Amino acid sequence: MDDIAKTLDSSSNQRLPSTADADQAWAQLTAEYLHDLPQQLDVIRNVLEVKDYTAIKKQAHRIKGTSGTYRLESISRSVARLEQLADRQNPDAIANSIDKLRRLVERETRRLKSRLAGP
Repeated sequence: MDDIAKTLDSSSNQRLPSTADADQAWAQLTAEYLHDLPQQLDVIRNVLEVKDYTAIKKQAHRIKGTSGTYRLESISRSVARLEQLADRQNPDAIANSIDKLRRLVERETRRLKSRLAGP
């Protein structure tokens, strides 16, 4: 038996993760992301103090994409709004948007913790 056939044969003996295991792992990754997100929002708030709207827009764009990847659509939409506000250079609206995002992160974190706890 050649090396490729041996590898394929031995890999068929490995257990593939169940859908429930994969969902649990994805939920754990999402929880870690949500845990780190307030720190990223703090960075944006700090950058807002020096009125670096380009940096705010870049950070918001990055968060928007990552939130979408984690299927956190409400957060992704809210960060898209923050990205638009950075274009308009409206510091009060940006600060309000950051506060709204914090509340969304808290809500999503509670929802996810409830899901991870199970029935």
